[in-house]
Amino acid sequence: MKVTCEYCGSNIDDTLASCPNCGAVNKHMMRSANQVPKTIEELEQFIKDKNIDAEKMRFFIGVDYKQPKAFGIFKDPSSRIVTVYKNKANGERAIRYKGDDEAYAVNEIYQKMKTELIQRRQADLNKPAAPRPSGKSGPSMPLKIFLMIFMLSIMVPVIFACCMVILFAKKTPGRGYYSYGGDRYYYDTNSWYLASGDGEWERTSCPDDLRDNYSDYFECRDYSSLDDDFADVVEEFPTEANSYNDDNDNDNWDSDNWNNDNWDYNYGGWNAGNTDWDSNW
Repeated sequence: MKVTCEYCGSNIDDTLASCPNCGAVNKHMMRSANQVPKTIEELEQFIKDKNIDAEKMRFFIGVDYKQPKAFGIFKDPSSRIVTVYKNKANGERAIRYKGDDEAYAVNEIYQKMKTELIQRRQADLNKPAAPRPSGKSGPSMPLKIFLMIFMLSIMVPVIFACCMVILFAKKTPGRGYYSYGGDRYYYDTNSWYLASGDGEWERTSCPDDLRDNYSDYFECRDYSSLDDDFADVVEEFPTEANSYNDDNDNDNWDSDNWNNDNWDYNYGGWNAGNTDWDSNW
């Protein structure tokens, strides 16, 4: 089921904890995932249990921190009002939430911590390899020639074998939407799915003609590219393209998996300057 993000207006899955477009918490989602903190005290314990260096990340939990470049949450002991804030680079404070719904407020700062860490991990993966130190002599020329001949003697048979496998391997369909016999199909990760009468997707066996001639029935890869007649009768297939990272099948950052995930990170290399401190959140 689709719901509307109250911050950016995007249509998002009601199963998502946060909007993949702006990062805002999905207010329509039940906050019932195991281990997700509901109070500031639970969040502090969660940070301790996961060995998260919150202050290095510039997150101040339970503290009305006044200095620039900081995210934080605190509760007024008299009014019980909870405030979630961001101090920008110039010291200006942007209030993300202020009210008595502590579970919602904690989820806001929790989701922001998660987003910041995901972005740093992805940036680390994309860093170029360190250059080879200069000033060290490499192998001599005869040794280089020998190594080249040796590598070619290994690689040529391997490349030939790979080419034969590719040449004779059976082709498989590409991920995307298909129309066949008046029905709507989706192919994803070696499985076919059929759209039911209410637009939901169910795994199914593939008709022989569709399997053998799938290119004749291909519609498109992206839901946004479907024609109206197709899109009006089916929901968007819940691929990982609807989540944070489309290309990394191992990075499923829903709430349950995030809590089971290893939060270990080299916080010693954390650079707070990589955060966008000029935005409101």
